[in-house]
Amino acid sequence: MMENNGLKTRLKTPIETMVIQIRKNHALEHASIHVLETKYQKKCLSGYSIYNGFFLMGNLTIQEAKDAADLALARLQHGEKQLAIHPGCGTNLAVTGFCTAVGAMITLSGANSRKERWNRFSTLVSMSSLMVMISKPLGINAQKYITTDAEVSGLRIMGISASELFGKPCFFVETSLTFQEFH
Repeated sequence: MMENNGLKTRLKTPIETMVIQIRKNHALEHASIHVLETKYQKKCLSGYSIYNGFFLMGNLTIQEAKDAADLALARLQHGEKQLAIHPGCGTNLAVTGFCTAVGAMITLSGANSRKERWNRFSTLVSMSSLMVMISKPLGINAQKYITTDAEVSGLRIMGISASELFGKPCFFVETSLTFQEFH
């Protein structure tokens, strides 16, 4: 425990620290992709965040990736928190898969024969469609509250490196996070 202004604060475990870093990097990854899509009209981009940075994959140059990451970080730090959410995020896909699986389980529960399951097919299609619609706002909220953190003060870009993945350009944006004191 640390004493800070008369308050006791618990030090973060290594796992908690790693999760915090991944969420902030995920937000910066999304913001970078937003910048690339709007400023450079880049399409077919993807990203993947880890604790010490994130990957950007797509047809772009290292300078475009660097400029986008720098601008994205500045925009997030100046309050453009909506950049942390991206419609193409894998979180949305995972939430949609989860919702449709739950809907299917509910629809098919108690159906003991192949004939009973086939008789519920139209209900299954309707339930799956409903679950896809329900999953859209849930996916956005999962990004907002679980998989990203748009509060990126203390996050710095340390560098960027280029490589190839399956013959396509791939860039790693390395970050570092300095934890701010509680006030």
